[in-house]
Amino acid sequence: MSTTSATETRYQAVFERHHEQVYAYFRRRLDTESARDFTAETFVVAWRKVGDIPEGSELHWLYKVARNVLRNAYRAKRRSPIRFGEVSDRPDRGDSPEAVVVRNEEDREVIEALHRLRRNDQEILLLSVWEELPRDDVAAILGCSPHAASQRLHRASRRLAAELNNRRPLTERVTLRREEGPA
Repeated sequence: MSTTSATETRYQAVFERHHEQVYAYFRRRLDTESARDFTAETFVVAWRKVGDIPEGSELHWLYKVARNVLRNAYRAKRRSPIRFGEVSDRPDRGDSPEAVVVRNEEDREVIEALHRLRRNDQEILLLSVWEELPRDDVAAILGCSPHAASQRLHRASRRLAAELNNRRPLTERVTLRREEGPA
C-alpha cells in the first residue's frame, strides 16, 4: 500500500492541469522531438521546485521556467541544434486544399519574418499572440511592468510588420505605397 505525499499530489495536479499548455509553448517554437524533451525538462524543474510554485499562478511560473529552458538551449545550440517547428506539422483543420496551401504560405512568411527578429521581440509576440496571454501575464513572465510589456509588444509588432512588408515582392510593395499615399 502506497501513500501519496502532499508534494506528489501538488505536482501531479500542476502536471495534469498544465502539461498540454507547456508542450504547446514549445511546439510553437520547436520541432516535435525537442518540444517533448523541453517539456519534460520543464517539469523536472517543477518537480524539484514544487514548493516554490505559487498557488494560483502555476502556469505563469511554468512559462518562466520554460522560457529559461529555451534560453539555455539557445546558449548551448552548438552542442545540440534545435529546429523551429515546421508549418507543415500543423494539423489540417478540414479546410479545402487551396485554403490550406494559402494559409501555409502565409504562416511560412510570418514565421520566417518572426525568425528574423531579435529573440526578445520573438518572445513577446509569441507569448502575446500564440499563447494568447494578457498583458499583465506577459509582463509577469518577462519580469517587467505591464506598461513596459505593452511598449515592447508595440515595438515588436512594428518590427514584424516591417519585416513582412520588406519581404513582399517589389511589385507588391510599390503597389501598396501607391495605394496608401495621396492620389
